[in-house]
Amino acid sequence: MRKLLALLVLLGLAGPFQRAAAAQATSPPSDVAGVMVLGVAHLVARRDIHNSVFADSPLSPARQEQIADVVRRLAAFHPTKVLIEAPMGDAVFPQRYREYLEGNYTLGAGEIYQFGFRLAKLAGNPTIYPIDTFGPALLNDDSRIDAYLKANFNRVADSRTDAFLARQDDIERSGTYLDLLRYLNSDEAILANASWYSVLDGMGRQADDAGSAYVSQWYARNVYIFSNVLGVVRPGDRAVVMMGQGHEYLLREFVRLDPNLAYVDPLTYLK
Repeated sequence: MRKLLALLVLLGLAGPFQRAAAAQATSPPSDVAGVMVLGVAHLVARRDIHNSVFADSPLSPARQEQIADVVRRLAAFHPTKVLIEAPMGDAVFPQRYREYLEGNYTLGAGEIYQFGFRLAKLAGNPTIYPIDTFGPALLNDDSRIDAYLKANFNRVADSRTDAFLARQDDIERSGTYLDLLRYLNSDEAILANASWYSVLDGMGRQADDAGSAYVSQWYARNVYIFSNVLGVVRPGDRAVVMMGQGHEYLLREFVRLDPNLAYVDPLTYLK
């Protein structure tokens, strides 16, 4: 099912910060960490259910200006740590980041580099923090479930998600990265993406509960990602967790529920 997850993942829920003035950083209480969960689109197409439809490269002059604008806005939060959607424990990304700080690494086009690395550098952070994982497989033999999902996942009937994807596509084709991030991090978009899993949960009951098995694996993955977040952040930190927007619903709720964390709404800084 891990291979299927890699194929099916969608573009991979307030606390004291929500009332902060736009573009003005607020320090968390010393006994908690401020955590911003920023949902992003994959700037370079990946093998997800729905891939980005950008007509131009993130490395184009116009897009580079847009990225710089987004990064400046997020830097007003003064993050002390930037957490990225790369495998937890992978030393490659911190090494690349160190080389980038030294002027010896050319950033790739993906959001990890263009948003994550650039934000961490502007904030003066000495390193970057990969936190992604698929977590443990919940089933030993999932071949029947895999076969059902491969044949039927396009049949998930969810008008809310369909409308969300159509609007995302439209912004990707004609809007700016700032426009896109403002939409992706709205309650409307976050709930629309998450609703897909609720519909899928009821499918495939005749095939070893394939829908609920997949959704359980997706939820488990995000539980383990959140555990990785907790392994990185410390009291007094201001952390930006930068993940594919599909992860945002669960990670946002985990942050909100944890009494040792203060949720930071990214729209405070993007508006």
